[in-house]
Amino acid sequence: MNTKLLFCTIIALTTLGSAICAQDTLRIGYIDFEQTLTEMDAYADVQTQLAQLAKNYDDEYARMETEYNNKVKEYIVNGKNLSEPIKLARQAEITEYEERLALYHKRYTDDLAKQRREREQPVREQLRAAIRQAADAQHITLVLDSSTPLYTAAPCIDLTDAVKELLKTTQKR
Repeated sequence: MNTKLLFCTIIALTTLGSAICAQDTLRIGYIDFEQTLTEMDAYADVQTQLAQLAKNYDDEYARMETEYNNKVKEYIVNGKNLSEPIKLARQAEITEYEERLALYHKRYTDDLAKQRREREQPVREQLRAAIRQAADAQHITLVLDSSTPLYTAAPCIDLTDAVKELLKTTQKR
C-alpha cells in the first residue's frame, strides 16, 4: 500500500511539474473516490450479487460443518465400544472432513475475492471515466482523491457533484 501511495505521489508530482511548464495556471480537482463509488447504483448491484454468492458459499460450508460435527459426536458417543481398526478408520474419516472443510473454505474465500475484483472493476472504470470527463469539462489538470492530500496551498475544485451528475446521465442511457 505504501509503495502504491509513493508511486501515485511521484506520478502526481511529475504531472504537476509538466503541467506547470505547459501552462500558466494549474487547476486541481478532487473527489472522494470510495464514497462516490459506494453511492453508485452499479456498485450496489455488485455488492448484492457478492452478498448472495457469499451466502451460497456460507450455506454450503454450514452444511459441511454440520456433517463433520455429526461424525465427531457419533465418534465420541460410540468410540468406546469400537474395535481399534474401526476407531482408526473413523479418526481418519474425521481428519478427511477437517481437510475438506479447510480446502473448501480456502477455495471459496479465494473465489469470492476474485469475483469481487472482476465485478467491481467495470464499475471503477465507469467512475474513472466520469472523473476524466468532468475534469476535462472544467479544464482541470490534476485530480486527487480527497482522502490523500493533507494540505494544499492552491484552491482546489470539488468534482464530486459533476461526476455524480455524469454518472446519473450515463446510467439513464
